[in-house]
Amino acid sequence: MRGFTLVELIVVIGAAILIAAFTMPVGFRFFQTQRLDEATMNILWTIRRANNQAISQKNDRAYGVKFLPGLYTLFQGDSYALRVLSYDENFDLPVGISVTGIDEVSFSKLNGTPSFIGAFSVNSGSDSQSVNVNVYGKIEKE
Repeated sequence: MRGFTLVELIVVIGAAILIAAFTMPVGFRFFQTQRLDEATMNILWTIRRANNQAISQKNDRAYGVKFLPGLYTLFQGDSYALRVLSYDENFDLPVGISVTGIDEVSFSKLNGTPSFIGAFSVNSGSDSQSVNVNVYGKIEKE
């Protein structure tokens, strides 16, 4: 008779479970880090876009970004409250990603001076990445 014994099957299944137990957390952590990196880069791109549109005086307006739970909005105007509603562009934040530290940054037309100077965080669980906006409107990931 040929085949596997019950003991051999249990050993192989146990080894597979042990390997999965050690690799799953690493894979999950990698996935979380990648999602956080992607969300941070998308936010940076949107804020830089607002800054560039304000400097180039697109539609003769200031531009900014407003952070709301689960999304952020690129808006046209001096502030979110005074924005031109029809020009809003909404972007969803991935599930589990949040922004803390500020809820809005806008840039004045022509010189791109920001309404917020300092750092804010993009968070995913226990991980976070800082984004800094300096007095000249330069936006960078720290």
